[in-house]
Amino acid sequence: MKRALSLLGLLLGLGLAQAPAYPENTLGLGYAPDKGLYLQGSALLPFSPLGLDTGLDLQVLLSQNPEAHALLKANLFPGLVLADLYTSLGLGLSLRYPFGAHLGPLASLELPGGALSLGLGLGYQAGFHLAWGAGFRLYLEPLALEVSASDRYPFLLSLLYLW
Repeated sequence: MKRALSLLGLLLGLGLAQAPAYPENTLGLGYAPDKGLYLQGSALLPFSPLGLDTGLDLQVLLSQNPEAHALLKANLFPGLVLADLYTSLGLGLSLRYPFGAHLGPLASLELPGGALSLGLGLGYQAGFHLAWGAGFRLYLEPLALEVSASDRYPFLLSLLYLW
């Protein structure tokens, strides 16, 4: 019971990011019914200050009203175990076009064959703004299928290539 309450507390405390807290190399396409087609990718960054895993996630809306999102992330606690499941806790800086910037925690919980990711950020986007996101990735090596939601779109289905 303590483990279940700890997990619930962690999830509620961090709020709801679609990308895992740990960096990955990906390239793919996503589709949001209300917005259109997204080109997205992520990469490990070659530098790691203080020995932290760092990464960059990019997402661009391919439409007449372009949007872009970049998430710089650092995996602060990569080796946590929660209820016998691998867990990562990190910090993310989200930069958006049209202008927006948010800073907040990221969390990932590895499930058999997949990963549940959550994130929360406070910042500015046309005023004080709370950014949030939640996503689930199903790994079908070397592909991943991702379902996510965030403050930017209510639903996004993505197919990613991993290397």
